Amino acid sequence: MATQSTTTTAATTEQTQKQQINKPKPKVEVLNLSDSKKAGRTLFESFGPEDSVARYVNRHLEDSDLELKQRCDLLMYEAYTYSHMLHGLVVGVKGEDTDSDSFETVAVWLHPESTDFDNYITLVRSGFARLAWMTGAEGRKRIFNDLFKVLHDQAEQILSNDKEHKDNVWTLVYLGSTPAARGKGNVRAIFEYMIKNHVDPDNALLYLESSAFANIPIYEKFGLRCVGDIWVGDKDAPDGDCARMDVMIRGPQGQEWKYLKQVREQRGYVIPDVSKAL
Repeated sequence: MATQSTTTTAATTEQTQKQQINKPKPKVEVLNLSDSKKAGRTLFESFGPEDSVARYVNRHLEDSDLELKQRCDLLMYEAYTYSHMLHGLVVGVKGEDTDSDSFETVAVWLHPESTDFDNYITLVRSGFARLAWMTGAEGRKRIFNDLFKVLHDQAEQILSNDKEHKDNVWTLVYLGSTPAARGKGNVRAIFEYMIKNHVDPDNALLYLESSAFANIPIYEKFGLRCVGDIWVGDKDAPDGDCARMDVMIRGPQGQEWKYLKQVREQRGYVIPDVSKAL
């Protein structure tokens, strides 16, 4: 019986390995404006209410109108995807379920020539103008003054150390997989696609802000290293009404960024314990 059990286990393991080998690689596609609603919902389902940034921007609506908050959350992701389809790049893994109201994984990117995000036409077409009206005065402050301004200013401050590459940066704005799509290799496929086809051919930096500690070791696999933290809102707020993001940078051609240690020292940055790389 023991021999039979061992043989069965070995056969099952071999079968599983063959299935994994024969499993088709996720197909990464450039998404267009007709995909914007579905792409936005993918991010909405990916991050959910537990994400600190997602919660911060519309937190003022949690107690007064939860349904309105959810509509604002969804609209924000839709506006992000639409505006970056206009002025950046959005890629994704659509998956086989064409009847689903979301894709499997979506990544929103800024490229070195990305501009005009705050012009009137873009704000109206993308939905940001409607979001500004729906979320109210407090929401406008949180999204446009706190989130957008802080991220822009902090990125500029960090990248200004690198005079050679500060204007040659691919920035990962959002990357999200729906719960059912996690573990399929979509994230790896997207990073490999972007690095091969865009980041390395441009000899560019790769920059992102991670809102979850758990994702840091994942990003490190692709050559990114923690540089510093950014806080949106008051990090000392007693009710936790704030959001932390950890900036990560990959140097040109996957090398360690030349100014990594310098910027860490400037900012007094303590690398999170989850980090697997120095």
